[in-house]
Amino acid sequence: MFRKIELSVLLDLSRGAESRKKILESLLLNAKNCSQISKEIGLNWRTVNRHLNLLIEEGLVRSASVGCRKFYKITPIGEKTVKDYLLNLPKTNRR
Repeated sequence: MFRKIELSVLLDLSRGAESRKKILESLLLNAKNCSQISKEIGLNWRTVNRHLNLLIEEGLVRSASVGCRKFYKITPIGEKTVKDYLLNLPKTNRR
């Protein structure tokens, strides 16, 4: 799969990297809507929504509408990314 943005930029070097990591980790256990993620990680709903759209674009998250609500779920690629990339970082790189 071709990535528009390199993972290191998306999850380490850009301004929103920490927020995107928190969102991915939040979605590891189950699907959630934007408000649930927002409350869980302590970010504004619009900020979370913007990051979710970027993560969807990169294939790490997908969305599904249920009635008038939209739920977000981590994709298998996103799950592998979290496990391989985020959980195995050397402790010096973790915040």
